[in-house]
Amino acid sequence: MSSLPGSTESFFFLMLGSLQSQASLVFESGGEGHTALTRRQAGGLFHVGKPYWDGQALSAQVVNPTAGLFAGDEMELGVELGEGSQVELSSPNSTRFYSMDNRPAKIQQRFTVGPKASLEYHPNWVVPQQGSSVKQHTRIEVAKSGELIFFDCLAPGRVRHGEQYRYKRYATSLELRYNEELRTKERMVLEPDLGGWPLFVPGWEVCFYGAVWLVSDRLEDHFDSLSGLESSLNGPSLKCGLTMQGPGVAVIRLLAARSLLVKKSFARIRKAAAPIFPILQREQRIPQT
Repeated sequence: MSSLPGSTESFFFLMLGSLQSQASLVFESGGEGHTALTRRQAGGLFHVGKPYWDGQALSAQVVNPTAGLFAGDEMELGVELGEGSQVELSSPNSTRFYSMDNRPAKIQQRFTVGPKASLEYHPNWVVPQQGSSVKQHTRIEVAKSGELIFFDCLAPGRVRHGEQYRYKRYATSLELRYNEELRTKERMVLEPDLGGWPLFVPGWEVCFYGAVWLVSDRLEDHFDSLSGLESSLNGPSLKCGLTMQGPGVAVIRLLAARSLLVKKSFARIRKAAAPIFPILQREQRIPQT
């Protein structure tokens, strides 16, 4: 196992008591098919762990602060995979948002996956806490022969501390392009004071949300197995839905009464998708907390 460092630059701004941070990661496939982190810009609220090559993919971690984000804080994350790159990107800790005034925290994310490149992105929980307000936008671009497995999970708050649905507003939008064609453009706004689905499910005390985006030109050949997984996951404490977004793009959405059910479902989805995505046929190294 060898580490492949890249160049490092830092961006960190302190303005009017709020933090503005940027991270930009560029991965490229080099000699003998090894992927390297060739450019790394990170600072402020971001730290990029030392990447390592496991023989099939380059694994790296993006760490954001355990202290969380406050009013007016802004984070920008850009990830670019050059042709043939194989990357597993994860985060070991949750993203937390704390009580805020009228200025929401903002997150901008952009992921670009080049031809014959594969990205597995597995962040940890997003946890909006009491009094917080969040705006998040994610833009994904995948080349025709590129592949993506993109996990996303949202907690209703600090449930272990008896705090749930205490945040003001959580607004998230996602735009996904495949082969330069817009496949998905969606927006979800959650305001606990207004109630309604998916914040509350009859019979559940709380509701945890998860989603897995799958992009590959081999999806159609495995649609039956994914449909079978959807049926097997559904139960009294877990709701699962599979939606095709046109050829080569699918999303599996989860609603669960407990956080552990989301994580276990992610593991089952990952296993079921392994025949589609060679990058998933490796030993799993992503954090499971």
